[in-house]
Amino acid sequence: MIKLMDFLSRIEFIDKLIRERATGNATTLASKLNISKRTVFNYLKWMKKRGAPIVYSKADGSYIYKREAVFVIAFVSYEIKRIIEELKNQ
Repeated sequence: MIKLMDFLSRIEFIDKLIRERATGNATTLASKLNISKRTVFNYLKWMKKRGAPIVYSKADGSYIYKREAVFVIAFVSYEIKRIIEELKNQ
């Protein structure tokens, strides 16, 4: 359970840094999270598979969202899930 909490905490922290355009490159982000660069890529891949529009911006020197977004980890009702799926398919 602790590993899951660490994972979720890191995802939330990565999301915060992305929204603030403050991740730096993969090496810098790995240092901020005290993880390997490979693990950073695994986290970003996990987030992208779930719809996060993450790209690296050379101009900002940070990972950013291609459009305004926030990554939410939450329990939702089936009705909200259905609405989200409909929006994703538009």
